[in-house]
Amino acid sequence: MSAAAALLATMSADQQNLNCPPDLELSKLTVDHALRLSAITAAQPTVTAANQSLLALFAALPTPDDEEDPNFWFDVQTASDSLYMVTANIAGWIQLTFAYPTETALAGTILDAFRMLDAEQREAVAEVVGKRLSDVDRATYAGELWIRAVEKAAFSALIANKAPNDPEAVGTFRDSWLRT
Repeated sequence: MSAAAALLATMSADQQNLNCPPDLELSKLTVDHALRLSAITAAQPTVTAANQSLLALFAALPTPDDEEDPNFWFDVQTASDSLYMVTANIAGWIQLTFAYPTETALAGTILDAFRMLDAEQREAVAEVVGKRLSDVDRATYAGELWIRAVEKAAFSALIANKAPNDPEAVGTFRDSWLRT
């Protein structure tokens, strides 16, 4: 186990939370904040990276208070006919992911949300998303690509959370396969 992983393992969930608002001035970060952030990112960099990819995909879409497209998330929820896609739920998962960079709740929930869509609902969601990302002629295709990218990023976060990140464990795994 790496030193960062050991430090992270000794911290409670509350201690891992950086308790930093996103708009906090850099000059107000404490050494404690920097140490906790370093421990979290060093302990599971692949989960953090996958979560960042997932959040970046969502950042391509309007926020709930977007004045240009105020009904976007309502349209997504209506198209999906799923409570998973309710704005308040998505906001909670995104906030949790920002507070805990190695948290996989957003990834798991998003995969569940898309898994539960039938073909018609998935196409309807893809069309709503695609209209925001592309021209009308390519809307459904663009939306489907976005959904696939989200699924890939979410799955990457879940797998990275289960994979060993300790170089010694990976070496042992490699060596055991080389012996066969």
